[in-house]
Formats: sequence, structure tokens, C-alpha cells
Amino acid sequence: MNQPLLCLDVGGTEIKGAVVQEGRVLTELQHFPSRSHEDRETILENFVSIFRTLRQKIDAPAIGGLRLAFPGPFDYENGICLVQGLDKYDALYGVSLREELFARLPGWVETPGDIRFVNDVAAFALGETHYGDARDTARSMSVCIGTGCGSAFCVGTRQAPRGVDGVPESGEIYATPFLGKTIDDIISKRGVVELSAQRLGQPLEGAALAARVKAGDEAAAACFLEFGTRLRDALAPFLRAFRPECLCLGGQITCSFSMFGAPLQALCAELDITLHVAADTSVLAMQGLCTL
Repeated sequence: MNQPLLCLDVGGTEIKGAVVQEGRVLTELQHFPSRSHEDRETILENFVSIFRTLRQKIDAPAIGGLRLAFPGPFDYENGICLVQGLDKYDALYGVSLREELFARLPGWVETPGDIRFVNDVAAFALGETHYGDARDTARSMSVCIGTGCGSAFCVGTRQAPRGVDGVPESGEIYATPFLGKTIDDIISKRGVVELSAQRLGQPLEGAALAARVKAGDEAAAACFLEFGTRLRDALAPFLRAFRPECLCLGGQITCSFSMFGAPLQALCAELDITLHVAADTSVLAMQGLCTL
């Protein structure tokens, strides 16, 4: 039997962790502060502390490895952080997290290669293709909307290789020009804030805008629906070119999908694409990590 894995879903504000074994999440999802704005040593020791806390949650003589879903830019193959100028983890730029964790947790794993990394949205997508709504599909696309707009394209249970029609060279859509900026600028928390400031005269994040909609504010409802129209228009070229069987959405903003999702739902119906909104993005990311 495969040994349990210690898995982290790393965010700029919060890190979520769990112990996973063959797709089964063995522990409750644990939440930890990321400390992503602090110095290099503090950030590294925070990761070490989190892994130690997770290991105490299970009664196992050994673990199979450490798995981290980490936002880009990141050299996932070599475990080197390349995040810079994104208001998080700047102090880790150029640092080999693989080597640092291997050295700071002696004896935990046999080789540095037992510590593996993947893009955070790719982890979500792999969870969907192996254990979630995208199981048994030939092609699927996953999109997470939060502080940015992350994406992943899958053929079967694996990420789509380069050269597949509809898949950007980078494998992600966030940098694609859109409405004079990029998709990441528009389809994200800051996109909602900017749109609400323009339409309502007040910058509101998704939760605050949703509260206004629930209270019967028609202007807020129209604003959120405009965000949904932008989401449809941003994804349309990729959906038409890649032609996935299903589209899986995740991220904090999709908790309010019922308030802005109608335009995208209509497009998916037109293209015969099944649309799924994940109830828990992080659990699927944990399951995806155990497939690496």
C-alpha cells in the first residue's frame, strides 16, 4: 500500500494542509497563515512547522513524500520558487524549496525527489480528472478565480501537452490580453473590485457584492452579471478551440456563481460542454497532489 503523503495547497494569505493516501483525505483540512510577506528564514520555517503539525495528525511510521501546490511562476520540475513582485513569497525568489525542505526535515523522505511541486490550479484539475467531475472525460478545462485567474487543460487524466489546439503555449490563460489588460486583471478579485468601483462608485470584493445582490440591490446584480459576461467572453476562445467535454470552476469567487454564471452557462450549453462548480477546491487540489 502506498504510504500517506503530506500535502499543502499554498496561497498568498493562507496555506491549507492535509494528509492524503491514494486519493483519500485522511485528516480534516488544516488552515495555517502563509507568512508570505516575511523574510526567507521565517517563510521556510513556517513550511517546516506546518509539515510537522500534519505529521502529528497520523499514526504512521513513515510517509511517502511531501507534495505542494504552489502558485506560479515556479520551476516545478526542480522545485525552485520564481515568484517576484506579486506581493507574496518575494523572499523565496530563486530558492530551491525542494533542497531546503529536504535539509530541514532530515530522514523524512529518502531523496529530494520525494518532494514534488505542481501549479495550484493544475493540482485542482488533476483532482477533478482522477476523483472529481472530470473523471472519464477525454478533455477537460479547469479554471480557478480568486486573486487571479488560474487555469489548466487536461487530456484524460494528465495535463495537455504543448501543441494541443486551444491550449496556450504556457498552458495557462492568465496572461492573455483581454479588454485592454489581461484575463488575470479582469477575471479575478481585483477585476471585481475595479468593475464595482466603475459601476457602483464603490470598490467591492466578491463577498460584499454578493451581499448587496442578496439584499435586493439591482445595480449590484447588474454589476455582477457584467462580471459573468466578461468571464464568458474571456473563456469563449479557449472553449471553442480546445472543445473540452467539461469545464470545472473553482476558487472563492465561484461561491457566488449563481449570481453571475448565466452567460457562461448559456455558452457551455451551446457548445455541449458540461459545467461543474466545485464545492471545495482545496480538497480536490489535495487529491490531485497525490497523483504526482
